[in-house]
Amino acid sequence: MKLPKNNLWVKMGSTVILLIFAMGLSSLTVALKFWNDIQEEYAATKTFTEGYRAHLLALSGFQAGLSALQTIPEEYLFQTGLALSPPDIEVGKDCKPKCYVRYSIQPEDGKLNINFLVRKIDDGVDETYRNIFIRLFTTFKIPLDNVDALIDWIDQNDITEGNGAERSYYESLKPPQKIKNYFIFSLPEVTQVKGFTPEMIFSARAPEGWEEQQKELAFLTEDEKTLLSMDDWILANNITAYMPSDSDTGKININAARYHVLMSLSEVMTRQAVLEIFKLRNKENGYIKDLKLLENLPALQIQTPAGVKLYEELIGKGGSFTGMLKTEGEIYRVTGIGTILPANGNANQSTIRKVWGLYDKRMRRIIFYQED
Repeated sequence: MKLPKNNLWVKMGSTVILLIFAMGLSSLTVALKFWNDIQEEYAATKTFTEGYRAHLLALSGFQAGLSALQTIPEEYLFQTGLALSPPDIEVGKDCKPKCYVRYSIQPEDGKLNINFLVRKIDDGVDETYRNIFIRLFTTFKIPLDNVDALIDWIDQNDITEGNGAERSYYESLKPPQKIKNYFIFSLPEVTQVKGFTPEMIFSARAPEGWEEQQKELAFLTEDEKTLLSMDDWILANNITAYMPSDSDTGKININAARYHVLMSLSEVMTRQAVLEIFKLRNKENGYIKDLKLLENLPALQIQTPAGVKLYEELIGKGGSFTGMLKTEGEIYRVTGIGTILPANGNANQSTIRKVWGLYDKRMRRIIFYQED
């Protein structure tokens, strides 16, 4: 006998099927959520693990850079160029998918140290450095009041220098800010100083159309073409910030100085004078051993307002001039970078870690250390 369609048993069977389906769906949902959670945890663990491995690689690169700096003669570092900025080194097959480590050694005293704006011995303004920064900021179209703001940030008094800013200015900000009144330890700190922005320090500030104009100047010699690059128009490549030691004179390493740094050292410095210095540097395989080699460069024979030759002003001869050039580096930036390339080979998805520090070669000690 056929059961009617609306039979109680039929209804109960349908209900059971629906319940089983709902339970299955619920179990599937729970399983999927569990799987997603596991995937997220796995991804997080993998990211952490690869980040740690990349960090170890960066640390090994940093140690390799320090070792090279401590054992290789400085002259050789400059002449080869390889030790100063070697290519990426692929780590052995045990590191998968692909692992790279690199290090770089960059002389930091080829740049202008902001902290020399204030004399360490008496907290007074160093007028030589002040004039140098005025010339540099003029080139980069940075307000000259920013020089006074830097001086006020560093010096330990509460007297406003020109159009700078002391404690009262920073306390009036919303939210209030505390002025340091001490040496600056890194360039990002400069962005806290009145008048400065990250763009001023870390972005290229070449005149509009400068790069296009350079491409059109086909008649220039190779020396003239390499005299300036877009990197030279980044302020961070021309200035630095580290606490000077008692023996640090603030002189600029001629073997590491860029175009704008040299141009700022004297009010009578010319493009031709810098070009001749760079040519001499190239002739000496990247390393000028003795400043006396500059003596006969034609462009350095120009007279300064003080009645001495530019050459004499730069090396410290001629009356009260202290000289702003030296040939031997003391402070070096050592950087180690570790990179782990993903299995798909997409470099944009690489895990990268960086370890860097400033090393005082004369005192044989690290004066600043940071992990990124």
